Formats: sequence, structure tokens, C-alpha cells
Amino acid sequence: MATNSKQSSTVFNRIALVGVSFAIGIFVGIIAIVVFQSIVPRDEQSAQDVAHGTVEQTSTKSSSGTSIADRIAVGQYNEIFKHDRVSEQYSVLYATLSQATERELKEWWLHSKNIERTSQREMAQQAILRHLTVINPQEAFRRIKKVSIFQHEAALTTVFSEWAVIHLEGAIEAASKLVGSHRIVALQAILEIRDDLSEDKRRSIATRLKSVETYDRLISDSEIAQNFEKPEDSWDYLLNDEVDDIMQTETLTRVAEAWREEAGFEVLWNIYSEIEDYSTQIQLLRSISKEDPAGALDYARGLPAGEDQIFLATTVVFEWARTDPKAALATVSTFAPSSLTTSLEISIANAWAVTNPQELIENVEAISAEYRASPLATAFSYLARKDPLEAIVTLNSVEHLVGNTSTLVASIVRQWADQEPGTATDWVLENFVQDDSQRRSLLERTLPALALRDPNKAFELAIEQPVSETGLGLDYYVMGAIVREGDIEVAKKLLPRVNDSSRSIIYGNVAAGMVDEGQTDEALELGKDLEESSQRYYYLRVFASWAFNNPKNLMESLEGLPTSRTKSIAAMQLITRNHRNPVFTDDQIDHLRTFLNSEDEASVKRFDE
Repeated sequence: MATNSKQSSTVFNRIALVGVSFAIGIFVGIIAIVVFQSIVPRDEQSAQDVAHGTVEQTSTKSSSGTSIADRIAVGQYNEIFKHDRVSEQYSVLYATLSQATERELKEWWLHSKNIERTSQREMAQQAILRHLTVINPQEAFRRIKKVSIFQHEAALTTVFSEWAVIHLEGAIEAASKLVGSHRIVALQAILEIRDDLSEDKRRSIATRLKSVETYDRLISDSEIAQNFEKPEDSWDYLLNDEVDDIMQTETLTRVAEAWREEAGFEVLWNIYSEIEDYSTQIQLLRSISKEDPAGALDYARGLPAGEDQIFLATTVVFEWARTDPKAALATVSTFAPSSLTTSLEISIANAWAVTNPQELIENVEAISAEYRASPLATAFSYLARKDPLEAIVTLNSVEHLVGNTSTLVASIVRQWADQEPGTATDWVLENFVQDDSQRRSLLERTLPALALRDPNKAFELAIEQPVSETGLGLDYYVMGAIVREGDIEVAKKLLPRVNDSSRSIIYGNVAAGMVDEGQTDEALELGKDLEESSQRYYYLRVFASWAFNNPKNLMESLEGLPTSRTKSIAAMQLITRNHRNPVFTDDQIDHLRTFLNSEDEASVKRFDE
């Protein structure tokens, strides 16, 4: 991000002018400060007074005018929260705690755990942390872990905002012990409260806490806050600063919204043509479109016909369809038939299928017949996640509209197999005859899923089914699932019973899994049981896995391989693997070539070309 080195030390004060910095949660201490600053003019307070809120100097009275802070005993939250107004609860709470010692604050903390209402408990704990930080920041820091995980960021902000004022170096040191987002929250609290420091000092703090991008982003946000009345200039600044667009999506969205209010939906084109990150681009387009999708679509329709127009328009209607698909579809139906109209209808149907699958199914006749298959499959897949049998029953309502329901059945069974593979398999076996091609395609999905839970049952069912025209039995899919799951010992026990037609392929796949598990010698021995005509594929799989997992070990083992044929295949796999992931010198590759027979040498030459 380009930042003027002469930028004044008040940069961070201006950040508060607009909510463009990333969300860190609104912490209770800030609200309390606001309450008490209404009594003392801001420009008469010092930076440290602001940090401390000066609640000690504020006389707190009940609605009847009598002083409350002086007569509230430790832990008597009922006295504090009996007031109807939250602002008065804050006033009493902060004035009371401002008079407490460290020991008393710890007692208040213990009692706070018994406060039933979440909002009141969080208010009390934030206030205690703030006052405890003034007395003993390390003690306050230790108690952050004891608050709700949903309040960690607010607690961090409270403690480090106070700590950075009373002892900056201690705050930095403590923040360095945090990890991930917690360290970033602490850093931001430090940087925001210590805007009296020089730019170089703030950047050095960010560097120490390994998040210079946090400092860069704060500077960027402050620049935007100063020029927010000129959204086009702010937009250009954001695109050319040092912060990745994906890290400031919220700021870009706010600027784009302001720009749309000023100049209309032309901002959609700027988003489309200038934002490089796809996910950020889509998020911005949807954010700007959702307030007035009809207006956004009207703008997109006015663009020159082509891919740009289709992309923008389909993005708009997809967002529209998530909230009101019927309105989106009704609008699109008035358009003259074109490639744009087709794309829009498909986009609406697909979004509708995801957001409200049951409604789409009930209104599927509103979708053109030629575009129903895909969204219906999606809708039934989503229904099956909740109740596969109910989804099957619902098929009857659309059968007369789509004719062939095989695609819909497949989408249901895929989901069903993930949840209840045994039940799904039984349903397929009971409802489809053996020579039905759909029966096999469905079993190809359910049996591998069943193999992950009951490999022996899945295998028994698989070998009972006929072999396909390609020569592969269903045991190929079951054994593949077992190997992928890592159950190599189970796979090895089942190997002798696999179908002859797919024996070499299954053996090769299991052997590759054995090599992955470090069983290289056993894998080499296993291949001897195969017919010679099947051994080439087998050893190709073995040495491909070996070359991938440990090429140097295979190189060292090359001389000891049992036959010249296996040595040639191993050398070929090492050479081809080295093209993709170089690990050997030219001299070593030349040595490997000496093991190649004519067939494998020709394969290597084709690969080299």
C-alpha cells in the first residue's frame, strides 16, 4: 500500500469514522468510555485518561440520586443489574470496580461466573479485565483463557488496549506469545490505542508480532476513511495498496456500495474487470446485487452480448434465486430467447435446487423441460441427505415430467451410500434385477462405501455379481476402496478370490498399496503368482509407487531386483518420475538407462519427446 511517510500520528483516530477495519468485536470497555466521556469533554482529556475512561472521577448515582458505588459489596451483581437502563448498569459497574483492589477484583471475577444472563456476565468480565489490567496486566492476561471462546477477541482487545498505555513493552511481549488470530487482535488493539507513536515505531511493533499486513491494512483503512466521500478514488487506492484484495473484502464491499449509491450499477463492471481474485470478485458482485437484483440484472442486460454479459447476469440471478427464485425466473421469462436467457434460467434453477430443494421439485414445471435434469438431481441429492427413503418416494411426483429417473435415483443413492451403505446396497439389490445396467452402476457406488465399514460383506456381494463387458468385476471397486482405506492386510487375504478377468489389475493395485506401507519385498514376491502375460502391468504399478514414495531407495535396490525385466521396468519408472520431480544427476540417469530393454527404452524416448 502506498502510504505518505508524512502521514500524521492521528491516522488511527480517523479509522473510527467508518467501520472499514476488519471486525474484532465491540468490547465493553469502549462503551463505558463513551458513557463517561459524555461528562468530560474529549478534547480536555489526555490519551491516558481516554484509555482509563476516568470512571474514578465520575459520581455514579441511582435513579433516586443516591450514591450506589459506595455501598455495593463485592459480588453483589444483583444490585448493579437491577437498573433497567443498560447505560446505568455500565455506570454503576465501572464506578464500583474503579474502587476495587486486586484482591477484590479477583473476588468479583469468581462471582461473575454465576451470572446467569450471558450479556450481563460478559459485561461484568470485560469490566473486571479492564480494571485488573491497570493493576496487574499479567493477571488479567491469564484470565482471558477463562472467558467464553466467543469473547476471547473482545477480552484481548480490552486487556491489550489498556496494557499498551500503561506498559507498551509488556503488552508487546505478551502478544508475541499468542498465535493466529489472537495475536493479530492484540496487535491491532496495541496499534490503535498507541496512535501517538511514530509510523516507524508502529510498523516495528507489527514486525515483531509477525503481522506487518495488519499495520498495512490499518493504514489503508484510515486512508479510505479520510476519502470516503470519493468512493471511486477509494476504490483505486484499495486496488493499488499493499494489501491483498482477499484480505480487505469487507472494505471493498463498503466502498463499492457507496459507489453504487453515487453512480449506479456501473460499479459491477469495475468489480468484474478489476478484481483479480475470483472468490473476492464473486462475493463483491453478489453483495452489490442483492439489495436490488432486478436493477443489477437490468444493468447487465444492457451490456454488449457476449461472455462478459453472461457472467455478470448469471452471477446476479444466482444471488437473486437464493432469496426469491420465483421472482427471478418470472423476470427472466419475459426476455427474448437468447443464449443469455438460457444461461440465466439454468443459473436460477441450480441456485433454487440448493437453497430450497423441496420448493424446486414442487415447482419444476416452471423450468424449461430441457433444463430440468441437473437441478432436479441436485435437489434430490439434498433431500436424500435428510431422508433417502422420502426422497425415493418423492420421485413419483416428477416421473411424468422427466421420463427417465435414473439420474435422480443415482443422486439419491450416492448420498444414501455415504450415510447408510448397507441399507442403500440392500435397496438396490431388492429393486433392480441382475441384468439391469442401472443396478451395476448403483452398486459401483454403494459397495465401495460398504467396504469401508464391512469389507468382507462388501467383497462377498461383489463377487456374486456378474462381470461387466469391460471385464471388470465389482470386486475391483471394493478392493480399491479397501486399499485406499489402508486395510492392506484385509486386501491381501481377499486377493486369492478375486475374479480372474481383473486379477492383474487388482493385484497391481494391492501391491502398490503394499509398497506405500513399506512392504516392498512382499510386493515383489506376490507378483510371481501371476501369469507372465499379466506381470508387466503388475510391476509397472509396484515400481511406480516405489519411485514415487522413495526413488533413492529404489535406485539403491535396482541391482538386487530378481530379473532383468523387473530392473528395466524399475529403471523406466525412475527416469520418467525424475522428469516430473528431479532427484538424480545426469550421470545417474545415464546409469539407469543401461538397465532398459528395447521396449522400455522406446517408452522413455516417447516420454522425452
